[in-house]
Amino acid sequence: MALKKRQKLILAALVELGGEATTRQIAKKVNLHVNGVSQSLSAIKGVECLGGRGGEMTWKLIRVA
Repeated sequence: MALKKRQKLILAALVELGGEATTRQIAKKVNLHVNGVSQSLSAIKGVECLGGRGGEMTWKLIRVA
């Protein structure tokens, strides 16, 4: 399934932030609310949650085989 416009924006921000960032860092970069960014990230294949709580949850871009 193709990514939605919002997911593409968030994914691009994660890439620009070096492939690993907190929800808060990504939300600030794309000017969106932390909760919405978290929901979008959890729906994107190829992104892994490394742990944390709330806005300090860390996400990492992974390679999909």
